[in-house]
Amino acid sequence: MCEVLPEADFASFRVVRDMHGRLYLVVPDALSDEPLERLRESLHQALGPYSPGRNSGVIRACESLSGEALFAEPSLIQWVGDIGVRLVERRAMGQDWVNEPHAGTDTQPPRFVFHSLKGGVGRSTAMMLWGRELVRQGRTVLLVDLDLEAPGLGAHMLPAEGRPEFGVLDWLVEDLVDNASAALPAEMVAESVLVDRPGLWVAPAMGRRSSDHSQGVLAKLARGYLEGEDGSGFAQRLQRMIAALEAEVAPDVVLIDSRAGLHETVAANLLHLGAEVFFFAVDVPATWEGYRYLLAHLAQLATVREFDSLEGDWRQRFHMVQARSSLRDEDRRAFAANAYAVWVDTLYDAVSPDDVADEVLRFTFDEGDPDAPHWPVSILRSEHFEALDPLRQLSSVGEAAIREAFGELFIELQGCLQLREEETE
Repeated sequence: MCEVLPEADFASFRVVRDMHGRLYLVVPDALSDEPLERLRESLHQALGPYSPGRNSGVIRACESLSGEALFAEPSLIQWVGDIGVRLVERRAMGQDWVNEPHAGTDTQPPRFVFHSLKGGVGRSTAMMLWGRELVRQGRTVLLVDLDLEAPGLGAHMLPAEGRPEFGVLDWLVEDLVDNASAALPAEMVAESVLVDRPGLWVAPAMGRRSSDHSQGVLAKLARGYLEGEDGSGFAQRLQRMIAALEAEVAPDVVLIDSRAGLHETVAANLLHLGAEVFFFAVDVPATWEGYRYLLAHLAQLATVREFDSLEGDWRQRFHMVQARSSLRDEDRRAFAANAYAVWVDTLYDAVSPDDVADEVLRFTFDEGDPDAPHWPVSILRSEHFEALDPLRQLSSVGEAAIREAFGELFIELQGCLQLREEETE
């Protein structure tokens, strides 16, 4: 493009990638025919199998289905050298990964999302135990299981006879046909018996209805992630559901168990619920490869801006958790070094000498900074919590073992909660 249009302002162009990966260039209406034809031929040759065709690969905005509205659509910035190219993705499951992160509302209770790339790292156990701890402090807590393809909170926290009639999946499919009535949230929650006082509410992924008609669950999963008929994406639908559950339970804190991995639907949990997000990880190469994919994508949403403070930066809501830790200092520093290598290449802002001289704030930290998002809070590996069945075994584990394994995480979570509560006062 630079060879054909060396003086072009590429901020006024859009690259559109369709669901099959083919690329279209949308140019301003004022571009004349001669350079338009040269662009078509040049890009067709350069793109090869990613070209949609010699005559359709470059079009004016007025010729696109969206028209001028295309330029208002969410886009990611792809850097080619020092040129920023705006890319619009056409995705099979909506735009939640490319929409600006949602800061939440002043009226919602503090929300915490627990996420991991893989299961089996103690994410759900940690969330369940902290919820129990909060109830012992006198708070009302709502736990929501959004790991729909590997549900666990219901089985771990509610006896079969104590399950609610419906679960999260039921709300999602009923919402598609405008049948998620105001009464449904009351039938989606039940109180757990894992604590000796009221206030530990659970919205499981599946309720009794799914258990009684288990042959229909996979069909529901195929529909649950779809966009609504009104065009609302998965994140918007999830926001409505969480708000409805909060209205029903009136919790002081909401804990959300995210689906593991990098699926399209994970974006809703990490970016659009206005939550503190805790990334659970073990220190192995596969962990850092996966988090590099995730954070490198998120870096495309993080524009470098000048702040009076960094409190409003959504990246501040991310935290690393070292699961299955030995708690030895050398192991923590090795984890931190690997995490830092990923963060400094992705979500941390580059800092130039001019920034330092002008005292411009950037989202960046030193490798050994214990207040940095990449610096881990650790969970001790303990045989007490391997293959734990809480309903049968938790009472025999003992509070000392829970404190030993999860105490550091609880302190970090408590500090985040205190800050969120102070912000809403």
